[in-house]
Amino acid sequence: MTEWVDESRTRQGLYRFIGAAFRTPEPEHLDVLGAAIEFLDGRDLDRYAYSRQWRGLVSAWPTEGANSELAVEHVRLFASGMKGTPAPPIESHYRVSAKGGGVAEFVAELQREYRSMGLVSVGLAEAPDHVSTEFEIMSYLCGIEADAWESDQEGLAWETLGLAGRFLDRHLSLWIPPFARSISNAQPLDLYLNLGRLAHAFVIHDADSIRMLRREVESP
Repeated sequence: MTEWVDESRTRQGLYRFIGAAFRTPEPEHLDVLGAAIEFLDGRDLDRYAYSRQWRGLVSAWPTEGANSELAVEHVRLFASGMKGTPAPPIESHYRVSAKGGGVAEFVAELQREYRSMGLVSVGLAEAPDHVSTEFEIMSYLCGIEADAWESDQEGLAWETLGLAGRFLDRHLSLWIPPFARSISNAQPLDLYLNLGRLAHAFVIHDADSIRMLRREVESP
């Protein structure tokens, strides 16, 4: 099961990295993410369909002197609650109307979905439908899956992979593509342009891969 464990750990790390990279770019935070890039680069990501987007992000990763510029750009692109924000990093913005209580109902349903997966709190300050929260959810599921493969609990591993696939199909696959387009249309700094492209490519790749695996397992 070593191959399955390695695959799950790679996905776990990438989801956590991408979600964290959308958070406020404080210097210490960027240093931690820079170290994560070195770790992920050792996972042979060039063999995946999203490798070009990964390389684009790595090449755009900031130097120490770019921190203040990134902070201003982060606010311009993503600051929630500000009129005219070009790329709100929250799912409800792309999927429900802000009128008539639609957002509150959508978020409440999402929270119920989290609880059904055994998640009372995801440990993040962002909203339940924030990109960082949802990517952390996927990282959490990948971690459970990897642990299950390591302990030879194949049933739990497949069950968790199914949960991840359904979460992708119901959420990230639906709103990350328009979110990434909104980032691109805002003519951002290279870091966020490439981060949006990587998030899009990775989500679509992972959803397709899980769908294919489940189809193979379920076929007679």
